[in-house]
Amino acid sequence: MAFEQKRRADPKTRKNSIEIDFLLRRGGRICPVEVKSGNYRSHASLDKFRAKFGSRLAPPVILYTKDVMQKDGILHLPLYMAMSVRR
Repeated sequence: MAFEQKRRADPKTRKNSIEIDFLLRRGGRICPVEVKSGNYRSHASLDKFRAKFGSRLAPPVILYTKDVMQKDGILHLPLYMAMSVRR
């Protein structure tokens, strides 16, 4: 399942665009999951999504190529640990 919102987005900056790779249900809440490759530097869509739906969200997860980390309320997991993201 994916979430995408494009409302009058500026095609050059995608300023109003939100795209989340996966949405899971965890204990009656929505858990957004982003998948990043390489050396990602930001997660703007996830930040916008959290700002909009924060009260309805379970802690978000980012799957990426580095080690396990918890930062700013976001669980970062290596891609090989994707199966540990459960309801």
